Amino acid sequence: MYQRILVAVDDSKTSRRALDYALAKAHDNGAQLRVVHVIDIPTPYVADVDPTPFIEAMRTLGDSIREDAVKRMKEANVKGDVEIREILPLGEDIPHQIIAASEAFDADVIVVGTHGRRGFRRLALGSVAENCARRATRPVILIPHAAAALQGDGDAVPPPASLSETTATAWPCI
Repeated sequence: MYQRILVAVDDSKTSRRALDYALAKAHDNGAQLRVVHVIDIPTPYVADVDPTPFIEAMRTLGDSIREDAVKRMKEANVKGDVEIREILPLGEDIPHQIIAASEAFDADVIVVGTHGRRGFRRLALGSVAENCARRATRPVILIPHAAAALQGDGDAVPPPASLSETTATAWPCI
């Protein structure tokens, strides 16, 4: 069904579940996987503060996310790569970068985790997942933040033996 899957990740549990889902789908379909992490470079709000240490910390986190994704793709026997994108201050937003990455990769589908924020928190923080779904020109699969609650479902299908323990944990939400 899918031959080219793009999954957007950050350092959250929800995005790890999205990666689990994308790994399982890529494995099942023999698809190529592109993992995308977007670093949003902040605008310095205080004149005399050097943002370099914060930016370097964000880049280090991106490297850690890349290493984890590469390891998990090898464990799942999935072919693919990891792309790290940076947004300069006052540049495009994260959803724009995810969609641009999906177009450059010619993805059949985009997989994104959603944190399930409501009310003021959603208004203040926005929703990357919602904006991806609204703006994308290709299918978007949203993985809910509550996906782990499905693990106790007795009707869940066991994961393929070749998938990692982490991927097997997310299997019931697939």
